[in-house]
Amino acid sequence: MTFKPSPHYARWLALAGFVLLIVGSKLWFIGGAGSDLPFNDQWDGESLRLLQPWLEGRLTAEDVFHPHNEHRIVTTKLYALGLFAANNSQWSVFVETTANALIHTLCALSLLLLARRWLRGGWLVTFGGLLVLLFTLPFSWENTLYGFQVQFYLLLLFSLGQIALTLRSDRFGWGWAGGLLCGLLAVITMASGFLASLAVLAVLGHRAVRERRLTAQQAVTAAVALASCVAGWLLKAEVPGHATLKAGGVGQFLVKLAEVLTWPTEVLPWALVLCVPALLFGFERLRRRTTTPDEAILLGLLVWVLLQFGAMAYSRGGGTVLTPRYFDLLSVNVALGFVFLARACAGRQRRLLGAAWLVAMTAGLLMESHKQWNDFVAPNIPRQWHQEANIRAYLLTHNPATVLNQPWDDIPYPDEHVLLDRLASPAIQAAMPAVVRRPVAVAAPDSTLPTEVPAGLSPPVNPLVLSTWRAPGGRYSWRSAVQPTSTLPVLRFRVAGDLGARGHPLHLVVKSAAGTVEVSPDFAPGEHWKIVTIFRPAGPWWIEAGDDDPAGWFAFTAPVELGRLSWLAQQLLKLHGVFLLTGLTLLAAAAALRRLAPDENIA
Repeated sequence: MTFKPSPHYARWLALAGFVLLIVGSKLWFIGGAGSDLPFNDQWDGESLRLLQPWLEGRLTAEDVFHPHNEHRIVTTKLYALGLFAANNSQWSVFVETTANALIHTLCALSLLLLARRWLRGGWLVTFGGLLVLLFTLPFSWENTLYGFQVQFYLLLLFSLGQIALTLRSDRFGWGWAGGLLCGLLAVITMASGFLASLAVLAVLGHRAVRERRLTAQQAVTAAVALASCVAGWLLKAEVPGHATLKAGGVGQFLVKLAEVLTWPTEVLPWALVLCVPALLFGFERLRRRTTTPDEAILLGLLVWVLLQFGAMAYSRGGGTVLTPRYFDLLSVNVALGFVFLARACAGRQRRLLGAAWLVAMTAGLLMESHKQWNDFVAPNIPRQWHQEANIRAYLLTHNPATVLNQPWDDIPYPDEHVLLDRLASPAIQAAMPAVVRRPVAVAAPDSTLPTEVPAGLSPPVNPLVLSTWRAPGGRYSWRSAVQPTSTLPVLRFRVAGDLGARGHPLHLVVKSAAGTVEVSPDFAPGEHWKIVTIFRPAGPWWIEAGDDDPAGWFAFTAPVELGRLSWLAQQLLKLHGVFLLTGLTLLAAAAALRRLAPDENIA
């Protein structure tokens, strides 16, 4: 039997490779440049107004709907609370940023699937490559590394969902209902969330005027969109201190609008390349009597982008509008610019203009990424280490000096006294992530356990429990006190010495009535600390350690607790290379199959 490859195989392989490539790249960046410690706005928006009230049994709807600056970030708070509860009530930025990476990848996949309505063949493949750049390069590093920035991803996802699902047909259905739900969720995601409803309303109004008809589904869609616009406007919060950030006049507004339109090139003539094909498309739609569903979706996205950019230019026109947190929204303009350019041109002219446009955009994206890395990301990595060390020291000693009078960038909040107030909550202390969390006190404070280690072994991050390097008689055994069943399910140890080496009768185990779990590294770490993570047995538990080898030794630190999602996030971050390699392999396989079974619709 002769194997005949189906073009559908290539399509699915390409989509899977596309997803894995973006996910792997984002996990690589998070693991290399991120921190598990909450930062800045999280201490207000999550700690004060969400997690602490939740843990103390006093969370109300007012806390959830309380504005954060101008925004009602209800979906962000509910999302953070859901991850927190699923993570055994442990607050972890890595859990948030890892989950955020999946949401942002879903946005990229949505744009690629939408583009199949407008592009074919090599143009669609090229568009996929452009999306990989837009969704993996670190120019928008804030949204990638700070868990609290997920509202930008949710805004994009809900806005795309509302525009695509409500405008794709004139019939009622589950997809249409999902689009309406996306619109309602966008309203309670950010202050500009209602702009997607306004874009839908504009497209429906245009179609009603030009086509001189309005179906029942369109009428209901318009009514819900109008209600969402009114709700979004009424929910908007005014921040008196932010009045100076707004554009001071029409001239300043237009200058800032030009800045966002020309990003990432920051060269004004390129605004024409980005905008002229889009304007030609819009002008053509306004003149024609009928609009297809595909054209309606594209027109809705164009209107939404222009409304978003206008809102940015006005609300931040008095300051800096080109900040990394906005770049993920500006990326949509770049993606749409490619679509409009491909639709506006034909033949050789199309290929030449497309190639020149791609070169200019790629150069701009690379330059922006290089700038953001050198100016912000790279210097921030050692700052995060200092922040973690200071907060870890405070939680271990409760000495205010570890937080007070520190350099401004050595603590994760701009006001040291406010940060101390946040950290004073016992509920928040018990919820802190493993990177700063107070270890489990498995040894009594007045115990006289041997702790001498070789001079070449660096001081451990957490308190040392036991070292058999200089144990009396070269042999030693020890058992800890019984620990409560309320301990989180995962324990992280740091071990050194000959533990894990063959032929050495050394053992370190965690026991309970339910069973025994061995704490053993893959190889003997020697005079280096190695992390070993285990799932502890259920019920009250204790640690047993033994050294029956006169020639061997080992040492271990007090274990730190992790929630299940914290453990999973750590594993995913370690597997970023596997995601990247698998993604590239699947894309290569899709390209090979495409040669055997060409199909112009394959992405």
